Amino acid sequence: MADKWQWQSELALAHLKQTDVAQHLGIDKSSMALLVSKMVVGKGLTASELDKTRWNKALSYIEARKEVFMQI
Repeated sequence: MADKWQWQSELALAHLKQTDVAQHLGIDKSSMALLVSKMVVGKGLTASELDKTRWNKALSYIEARKEVFMQI
């Protein structure tokens, strides 16, 4: 993910809000905001293995949702 604008764009294409992704991951919205900051702004340089796992799950969820909406 290049920047926060691209992140917001991906969420919009999937008809999701950041809080929806947080709920899917089982984390609160502040933890999700921190995860996005680490992975998008910080390019994952300070991310733990748990952060990376959550991020990959979030991206997979977004991609799955985008596919659903593309079929409609």
